[in-house]
Amino acid sequence: MITINPSASSSNPRVTSDSPSLATASAVSSDNGNTDALTATSNNGIASVSILARQLNEAAMRAEMPLGQQSADSLEAITDNKYFANKAQHDAEIPTTRHPELLVRARQATGFLNGHDSNPFNGLGRDQLNLIARDTGGAFTVNERRAALETLQSMERLAASGPKPVPISGREIMISRMFHGSEPPVALPPGTFENSTQNRNDFLTLNDRALIADMYAFLQSEGADLRHVDRLVYALADYRHYSDGRQLIGSNGYYVDEYWTTFDFKPEDAAIASSVLTSSAFSSTRIDQGFVRHILSPDNGAFTHIGGIPFLERMVKIFSSEGADQPPLGSEFATFEYAKAADHIVTTTHKDIKLPPSKVITDVVNGVWNLTEYGKAAGYTMDKSNGRIYKVTDLQSDQVQQRSTSEVLAGELPTHTLLGSLADTRDPPKARWIWPGHLFKLMKNFKP
Repeated sequence: MITINPSASSSNPRVTSDSPSLATASAVSSDNGNTDALTATSNNGIASVSILARQLNEAAMRAEMPLGQQSADSLEAITDNKYFANKAQHDAEIPTTRHPELLVRARQATGFLNGHDSNPFNGLGRDQLNLIARDTGGAFTVNERRAALETLQSMERLAASGPKPVPISGREIMISRMFHGSEPPVALPPGTFENSTQNRNDFLTLNDRALIADMYAFLQSEGADLRHVDRLVYALADYRHYSDGRQLIGSNGYYVDEYWTTFDFKPEDAAIASSVLTSSAFSSTRIDQGFVRHILSPDNGAFTHIGGIPFLERMVKIFSSEGADQPPLGSEFATFEYAKAADHIVTTTHKDIKLPPSKVITDVVNGVWNLTEYGKAAGYTMDKSNGRIYKVTDLQSDQVQQRSTSEVLAGELPTHTLLGSLADTRDPPKARWIWPGHLFKLMKNFKP
């Protein structure tokens, strides 16, 4: 029990005084807390009660109210589904005061929960942290209460396991599993040859990382296997690395005997995928909607997220505005089994769609150049004596009699001047060269 004896108490649970401390001294007693965190020094050097101490005193008074006047579960708003479902709202909450100390501490608590700042309640003891976490009177923001709860849980687990620290916050788990203990800055796409071997998780955005940390925390509280999150993160990191999927090509293509082959989810997974994309939770989920659409498209997700659709469905709903109404995770997520492609992917070979013939005009067979079937069908002809290729053109019925194709190919021009050779339109050749050196061939073959 903490005993704090301030000279006055405020009727407003959120401190509205703009003074940094109270003018009178106080006595703070705790068998496990650091009293330095609860005291401040005024301008005249006299120890005074800090704003935090005043808040704790009021929280202690509220905690002693008759049971009938207390909330049934004072921790409900800051644990599990309830907290994660409204996290965006909690992150935006600020105290109803102009006092800079309160504003700074609230922002610091939010930064701490999202991995960007230090713990604002370092130095407090278990009793004090418990008062903050359980206080529903409005003296603390939801994120301050959540930060106090995580700190309290960390202390309790450390005490239970001995001196070896045990990661309990979602962010600690995320950094340990995704980055091997040291979180790097966000890497920028696109995927290139130079960064092809880089850890894909480096490309996860700050919002991605905050969400993933919350997922790990949620699964840990539910007793589920964390590898379900690992599999989802693998697909998301790949999506980020390749410019939000814009660099990726689908898995459908011409495979077996050059027939068009498609890959789809098994019927159960296909039904879940359709349900997710049309659900009301999808519009408010914290999971990137572009990623969800990408991974639930069989052409993209069949091989990159094998067996993960049921878990994705739960995460879309739990981390949405409807999260508070979702049931706990079922026993099917208590253990993780690596999925087999054959059990989750339906392969269809379309015998009516064949790989289109190549549009290459020539190819080499046994060291000899030949026209391809496409080249022949397109009207090209190859001169076997020199390997030159030309295309015969249709002549108009009113044109004068032309000389043979062989004469043109041999370089016998219908006129005797270079200018005439280039300008004459009365006697066009029956064949036309198809390479850029046409003009130089005419000049070379000109005979005065």
